[in-house]
Amino acid sequence: MWLLITVLALGLLQFLDTGLYSYVAYNLNVGGIYLGVMSALWSLTYILANHMLSGLADFGRNKFLIIISTISLLAIYVLFININEVNSLLMYSLHALAIASVNLALSITVLEIYDYFSWGRVNMLSRVLSNVFRGVTFLLVALGGINLSIIIVSLIITSITSALLIPSIGLNIERKLYKMSRDLSLISRYMKASTALLYIHRPKEALEIFERVWSGSDRLRPWKILISAFSYVAFSDVIFVILPLILKNSLSLNTLMFSWGIALLVTGVTSIPVISIIGSLEGGTSMKLVITSILLRGLTLVLLLPLVSDTSTLTLYLLTVVFIGTLADSLMYNKFVEVNAGYSTSNYFIARELGSIVGSLISGFVFVLVPTAIPVISLVFVGISIIFLII
Repeated sequence: MWLLITVLALGLLQFLDTGLYSYVAYNLNVGGIYLGVMSALWSLTYILANHMLSGLADFGRNKFLIIISTISLLAIYVLFININEVNSLLMYSLHALAIASVNLALSITVLEIYDYFSWGRVNMLSRVLSNVFRGVTFLLVALGGINLSIIIVSLIITSITSALLIPSIGLNIERKLYKMSRDLSLISRYMKASTALLYIHRPKEALEIFERVWSGSDRLRPWKILISAFSYVAFSDVIFVILPLILKNSLSLNTLMFSWGIALLVTGVTSIPVISIIGSLEGGTSMKLVITSILLRGLTLVLLLPLVSDTSTLTLYLLTVVFIGTLADSLMYNKFVEVNAGYSTSNYFIARELGSIVGSLISGFVFVLVPTAIPVISLVFVGISIIFLII
């Protein structure tokens, strides 16, 4: 039950991200530079929050992290009552603090409550469920069933419930066991690879034996995944930051909300069998699958955007990029957890938001100066994201 409630809180917070951002873009007299700065400020707050709260996460203070999120949501509700160009920046930044707190609390609890064989499957399931909750919320708002004020109040109640239900954790036993297992595995491979010295008088055979044994080791370093995650978010935000401005003159806010809702809801349902298959694979997260999903995400994000002209094409566009994005996000995060033994997950979130800052600022300024250059810039970041997973 605690997992369901906490993921519900995360899904509502993820809705509020796009919901508040789109509300400001449509209802306040702002331009591309303002939205770029607004998005960058959110990312900066998210980075600082992860940096300051990472110690609490590593020590297992998950309940306190949820309480921080609840306090932030109370402040957001007060600011939303009298929203304007000034307090919307503060409100959106507080949202970053709230979602950072819940993300860390959920991540650290999953890493300790479940054994490391289940980490990938539970993480991906959590992402799928949060997308389902987020999609349903978009549809309810688009159809006029609820408004943003009700969503914020519901979030406050859900956050308090999560703080009460989420299990307390103390010692980081599961992550230590996983790290010991990885270290022992590397030592074993090193010893096996050293047998190549027996064939030192035949250099060619010695090299073949060494490569065959050592090829099973994980040579991917955490910093490479972090740079890839940075570039991945950068190429996504280069497009998404200015998407409301592109659609503002042709499609209503309710249409945008409706399309987001359908895309997220369908993605959540259709992702389940795919994630189940991936979770059942042995040998950890496939690097080929990670790279392929990043490439597809980048190409669809850029190449399909010019085809968006009405509700149907917008829904199909968002459905495609959200489905591939859910897969890519989950795979990349799981790979980082594997390589880093479940420690310093805040570094992953920080890298993502550094990418968001860069992508947001570039998008806002380029959209004003040279809008036609945006697709090219996005594709450059796609290439960077892939390269650092290969080298």
